[in-house]
Amino acid sequence: MNHYTTSFEINRSAADVFSAISTQLEAWWGHQDHPITQLETAFKVSWGKPWYQFKVIAYQKDKEMIWECIDANQIINGLEGVQKEWVGTKVHWRLTSLDGERTRLDFEHEGLVPDFICFDICINAWSGFLEQHLVSYLEN
Repeated sequence: MNHYTTSFEINRSAADVFSAISTQLEAWWGHQDHPITQLETAFKVSWGKPWYQFKVIAYQKDKEMIWECIDANQIINGLEGVQKEWVGTKVHWRLTSLDGERTRLDFEHEGLVPDFICFDICINAWSGFLEQHLVSYLEN
């Protein structure tokens, strides 16, 4: 595997983490146009002109979710050819309850590979959003 993965623990329940990644993206990532409430939900996350559109292809409440990127308008200053790079990639969220009050998050962005023009910027962004923004949102 040479796509982006990370795992870490969050001092919150799996239900709280699942809510943050399904209905509360705006609190820690970007504007979410529709909450994720079931399989097949299509939604967009945006920051003004840049945006990603996803479809939920796996949904197990409080345990696992997989999003497939179905369209994108990725804009990264100074990088050409990145607009649709994420299309067809899959974002995996796997939650393991450790003791009811702590959750292990196993995150994988399948298809985000070193050949992508945006690879270094995107993995650094994911790391910041997940391990700093998401954790801070949930734990503070």
